[in-house]
This record gives sequence, structure tokens and C-alpha cells, in this order.
Amino acid sequence: MKNHLIFFALILLAACEPSKKTYIWDEFAVEGDASFRGISVLNEKVIWVSGTNGLVLKTENGGQDWEEVYIPDTDSLDFRDVEVLTKDEIVLMSAGPDSLSNIFKSNDGGRHWEKTLANEDSLGFFDGIAFWNQSEGILGGDPIDGKLFLMKTTDGGETWQRIHPDKLPEMNEGEFGGFAASGSHLTVKGNSIWVGSGAATSRVFYSKDRGEHWEVVYTPIIQGEGTQGIFSIDFFDENTGVAVGGDYKKENEGDKNVILTKDGSETWSLSQSFPIYQSSVRYLSEDELISVGPAGCYQSIDGGLTWSAFGDSGFHTLDVAEDGTIWAAGKEGRIAQLTSK
Repeated sequence: MKNHLIFFALILLAACEPSKKTYIWDEFAVEGDASFRGISVLNEKVIWVSGTNGLVLKTENGGQDWEEVYIPDTDSLDFRDVEVLTKDEIVLMSAGPDSLSNIFKSNDGGRHWEKTLANEDSLGFFDGIAFWNQSEGILGGDPIDGKLFLMKTTDGGETWQRIHPDKLPEMNEGEFGGFAASGSHLTVKGNSIWVGSGAATSRVFYSKDRGEHWEVVYTPIIQGEGTQGIFSIDFFDENTGVAVGGDYKKENEGDKNVILTKDGSETWSLSQSFPIYQSSVRYLSEDELISVGPAGCYQSIDGGLTWSAFGDSGFHTLDVAEDGTIWAAGKEGRIAQLTSK
């Protein structure tokens, strides 16, 4: 009888454990050597990607056909982030020093564009954008005069206002305000904002009132070199979050590359296993996460504590729509949809 009870208990434990899905990348390739680092998935039909040499692509039929989006006089720009607010409203960010950093806005699905923000500081370098909703968003850039460079919009990217530097904590010497690797070094949820830094120090700057007041916390992620730190951050809710990164010069190595928080960023801890360098991460549910990097992709089914590799491809950037549609993009013109079986 005792053995039967033990056997029954083991069955119950197995039934309660989260099941691991088998993921498959359905890949599309664009001719040429384009490198994509911006991606936005509105739904199962509408996906935009952006990258080097001014290349922007969109599909409105779930990837069956891709259309190149023409933006005048942008062939030299590197579009590192894109946010599809609606099928018609798109905000596009280029990254680079000085005049190479800009924000563009289209209100007609990409047929016409207006430059709504041009970097005016020689030290400026835009790194990523994130939106709470169709109107409210935030832009993060490299530090200027020892403070994070952050701007907000309340009209869908038509106009931008800088968050006053006096509201922000001081940067440490040699600390970067964010890596423009995937457009996801910052994220928003509820009334909160989180921004991951890197290089000499890797910390998380966070605000719980949409940028009016700020705190900063040290993290245990790998740091100390100019190529190390947080590259992507995501939150399931205002308490549960993850950040990934590593050393982008060591794509196949992994140590202290994933950190987790359960208290909205007041404290961070290392995950129990460390994937190789990862440049983008997203929650699929509170327990299930997907991360990507140029050398490989990983999944977690226990809230980010442990990770396992899947697939044969690598990507720079990743996005998940509200309907659960998952796409990634990366080097060599690679774009892919993630499906499970």
C-alpha cells in the first residue's frame, strides 16, 4: 500500500511540472547582408523589421510576402528599433553617433514619413524605444554629462520631451546607458520603466511613476568590460522581471548572463544556469521565457531559473505580440517565426 501511495505521489508531481514545448523556427531570408536589430509584432499578420543601410521591411499577411518600406534619404542609417503602434502608426529609430540618431513617424502604414526627432548633441546615441500604449512611450540613449539620456512622448512619437537629468541618478565612471543591440535595453509595464546599463558597471535604473522619480540598483550580471552587461530586459508584471546579456565579443560563452527579480527591480539574483550571450528576451507566460542571441536561442519553463537551448539558428532581436505570435530577426537578412508542436 505504501509503495502505491509513493507511486501515486510521483504521478501527481509529474503532472504538476510545467511541460516543455518543442519549438521550430520557420525562417525567411532576405537577399544581401542586412543585419536586423529592430522588430515589432503587432499581431499574427503585421510584422515589421528594421536594420542596416536603411532597410525596413513589413508584412501584412503573416510573412507570406515582405515589402520593402522606402524612407527618403536614409540609406546610410542603421534602424535599430521599430514600434508598430497600430497598422497605420509606426515609430522608427535609427542609432549612431551625432546626426545618425533619429526618430521617424508614419501615420499611413509606411507610405509617408516625418522625422520627429533629430539628435542634437554630439555625444548623443539613441539605443531603444518602448511604448506603454498607442500614445505614451520612452526613448533611451547613451549618457550625456553623467546622466542617462531619456525622452518621453505622449502623442505617439510626434513630439518628445527629455526627462530632466536632475531627476536621474548619477552614472558611474565607464558605465554605458544601454546597448543598442536589440531595441530592448529598456522596457515598460504598468506605471514602471526599467533601463539596463552596462560596461564598467551594469545596473538597472527604474521608475514606478513613469519617470518622475528614479532609483538605481546594482546587479550581479557579468560586467566590468566595455562589451559586457545587460542587453535586454523584460517584465511579466510590475514585480517579475528578467534581464539577459553577457559579452557580445564572446557570443559562445555564458557566465552570469541572466538575472531575475521578483520585487520590481529592488533586488536581482542570478539564474541557476547561464546561456551563452543573449541579446533579447521575452516572457511568454510567467513561467515560460524565450531568449535569443546571434549564436543560439534558449527557453525556460521555470520562470528563468534554468534554460535549455533549442534550434540551430541565432538572432539579434525578438518580439511577442499580445496574441502570442513570436518572431525574431538577425544577421544575414534572417527573419523567422517561432512555432511549437
